[in-house]
Amino acid sequence: MLKTTEVARLAKLSQTAFLTSLIALGCLSTPAALAKKSAPKAKAKDSKLVPGTDAYNAYHAVRDGSKALLFNQPKRAMSEFNEALRLKPDYALAYADRANAHMVMGDKKSALADCNKAISLDPKLAVAYVNRSWVYNSVRQYQKALEDCNKAIELDKNITLAYTNRAHAHNKLGNHKEALEDCNTVLKINPDFATAYLNRSHTYIGLGEFNKAVEDATRAIALNPDSAKGYLNRGHAYRELKEYDKALADIDQALKMHKGLAPAYYNRSRIYEAMASADMEKAKKLGFVIKSDAADDDKDGDE
Repeated sequence: MLKTTEVARLAKLSQTAFLTSLIALGCLSTPAALAKKSAPKAKAKDSKLVPGTDAYNAYHAVRDGSKALLFNQPKRAMSEFNEALRLKPDYALAYADRANAHMVMGDKKSALADCNKAISLDPKLAVAYVNRSWVYNSVRQYQKALEDCNKAIELDKNITLAYTNRAHAHNKLGNHKEALEDCNTVLKINPDFATAYLNRSHTYIGLGEFNKAVEDATRAIALNPDSAKGYLNRGHAYRELKEYDKALADIDQALKMHKGLAPAYYNRSRIYEAMASADMEKAKKLGFVIKSDAADDDKDGDE
């Protein structure tokens, strides 16, 4: 069972999946609409549904489930998606979106199964490939994630999360130039999308442009103060810039927010090594002499 803080952290990742769900439901369909902070009222697809029918109720159960994920209520979301599938067992979108609830609750195996089921029911459902790419990214199957994002974009070039997830996969595969292009595409559509700045900061680190990485990580943190990876990326960039005090402060903050963030421990160890090395060089320049490992160093040099 995941701790409440971990569920909240994962729920942050699922919030943008709500927008993807709205696209599939017909509430959002263009980059301009996607950039808006609030979704417009449902349009044509709603009007084709007959109130009171199972299809109508299933449609609204999926909407309610997506909203529950947005507000960090994964159990309620799961209940809504299950209800949608009870009413309409062949509802591909309900499977695709239930995968997000499984991911937030830490059940990656069930998430993958739901995505596969959605695709088997509707091979042209772009959101199913996007959601499966999230699963693949989370289990480090980056090539598969990349392929799913490519398929989603082929089906619907306006799904922002496909570019976002593809940028993440590209970064992990070392394709930083391709990742940068995807991040820029996302930010043209939605200039306030924190995850895009987070991904681009990672990209800039890979490209060796550390000042730009700091700027993007700072923007990601401003948009989402709960972003542990924002502090991680900025701390990494500061480490590369040899601004060790700032780097250590950011890494400590990242670990305070997410104690299981392994790269943060690695970065902190590298910062400590760099600071120790820098201090040793200062000691030598000031005349400190090391006689041996067993020597009483306190007696060497002037105090």
